[in-house]
Amino acid sequence: MRKPSFAGSRSFSVLAILLACLLASLPAAAKPRPAVALVHLFLPPDDERSTALMGWVRSLDHARDMLESRRIPTVVSAVPPDDPAELHDLIALKPEVLISTSPLLYPLVRDEAERHPDTVFFACTDEKTEGSMSGYQVRTYEAHYLAGLLAGSLSGGAVGYLANDPYQSEASRTRNANAFTLGAQAANPAIRVLYAPGKTPDDEIKTLIAAGVDIIDMERTRPSLIKLLREHSVRFIGTALRVEDPLFLAAPEWDWGKAFGDLLAQVRFGLWRPRNVSYGIKEGVVRLSAFGPSVPDDLQSRVRDEEKAIRNGQSPFRGPVRDTAGAVRIAERQTLTDAELRSMSWHAQGLEPLPPVVSATPDADNAPDAATPPKNALQPVPASD
Repeated sequence: MRKPSFAGSRSFSVLAILLACLLASLPAAAKPRPAVALVHLFLPPDDERSTALMGWVRSLDHARDMLESRRIPTVVSAVPPDDPAELHDLIALKPEVLISTSPLLYPLVRDEAERHPDTVFFACTDEKTEGSMSGYQVRTYEAHYLAGLLAGSLSGGAVGYLANDPYQSEASRTRNANAFTLGAQAANPAIRVLYAPGKTPDDEIKTLIAAGVDIIDMERTRPSLIKLLREHSVRFIGTALRVEDPLFLAAPEWDWGKAFGDLLAQVRFGLWRPRNVSYGIKEGVVRLSAFGPSVPDDLQSRVRDEEKAIRNGQSPFRGPVRDTAGAVRIAERQTLTDAELRSMSWHAQGLEPLPPVVSATPDADNAPDAATPPKNALQPVPASD
């Protein structure tokens, strides 16, 4: 084969030599710097990922798919809260933005932020961030308020809230349960709301059913929980498994694509400054899903009208609101600031603790009949002045 001739150009020969040296110094398969790194607390088992259609992790996967479709390179990893090794591997890729998706990862991410100033650290947390850290709070309680309005309108008298999402902080679970309670009370002031802490979800679901609850809002659905609800024809609000299920009413959903896209744009244009932000219905991140087949049209309209009011700035936490001890927590015509919401540690008046838990495998001689609620299982809570 005849070699190409460059007419003896010395300047071109020098350039060619420099280019060859540069190419020789590059790795054989260098990967582009990822724009966004997502750090999950853990990846759920396959059965939960397939059934939790619009669950927390799945919603973040949708955001990643959206970014990738715009040719924005991303990477994702699962990190235990007590083992920074996986996080170190991710940071070594030098992402432009690193987003942790659980408050339980915040201490780990916070410790790394100061040591890596070339990456913007964006942590899901209820804590006030400092230094180069930025934090975000998700106003999922807005969707749970709407869920409470829905449940209170349809229930025969008692509803339940199961706080069983391990991704969330205690303050987040408290906000969600309180908002659900206030929404239910807005529909029916006499409604009874039972709170299950989510320590043993299957047993707690059984206890709620035995106590006479006919609708349950679950932070996270699982096949075993749905099976129990179907056995007792108890309607539910939770991760959207299948809207054609006659027991399904609605579900909180998240859409992170716009929020993360805007964050990355601000970082690239030098506009981002470390701070705490919150995302909810107004920003298009939080919403209530399509309704199940048993929800009447007029109730759907009422809930959507309330959703529109929240989008226009109305807060579910508007006074007067008292706690379970009767103390005023939100004065009349007042609302809570983001800082007050992040530190919420009280339960709204009317939110009752779970009765003694019914074991899923009780002793045969002393097993209560789960299908027959025990007499006076729910005692009225005295109204406070």
